Amino acid sequence: MRARRPGARGLALLVLALALPAHAAKHAAADKPTSASKLLTSLETYYAQLLARSRPDLTERYGATQYDVLFMPIDETNAAWHIEELRQMLAEADTLGPGARVDSLRARLQREIAETGPGGALRRDPLLWLDIIDAAARAPFAIGGANGCDRTQRATRQLRALPEALRGAIVLMRTAQPPDAAALEARLNRVETLFRVDLPARTEPCKDSRRRAEFVEADSLAAASLAHYRHWLTAGD
Repeated sequence: MRARRPGARGLALLVLALALPAHAAKHAAADKPTSASKLLTSLETYYAQLLARSRPDLTERYGATQYDVLFMPIDETNAAWHIEELRQMLAEADTLGPGARVDSLRARLQREIAETGPGGALRRDPLLWLDIIDAAARAPFAIGGANGCDRTQRATRQLRALPEALRGAIVLMRTAQPPDAAALEARLNRVETLFRVDLPARTEPCKDSRRRAEFVEADSLAAASLAHYRHWLTAGD
């Protein structure tokens, strides 16, 4: 079982402790807007990091900051923890007054809680998981310069996590209905093209043969895992 990472509540309390002044109470009212703004910023930053780890598709959709973090997909062992993290952040956001930024954060948290919980999209939508895999594979190439081999090495680590992510998705969606066959094939073909054509081309600036070979191995295993995913979805046809 993975160790529990610090919750948003603990992070928020730390920010508040640092932000509240140590001078007379008569000045506290003037500092409240600043403290609230810092708390909101800390929640937004923490949420962006959480998305980069587990929902890179939402990172792209929201235009959030890309972080150099390893993909840690949501599965049956960590889904409850993930929902609790989201709920803690939502509780902190609810302590703030109304405003466009905080209202947007609340809506995003509520949507992801619904998607992760029982009956949510992560448990019934096989096409959504292909979107997640697609975004996770491309994420390392959005960070850093194209020259050198750092991006290739990050992409290799990311690709190694994808077969297990799809296996975990299958467990989460064990009662899901198969999607439309044409839509499934179109999405699978798009992701397979990403693995076999698009991503290898993006590693060409790297001239380190060992790192290129490691990437090719990880990329091939990720592409092969799509065949298992297809078989699971279509075996009953």
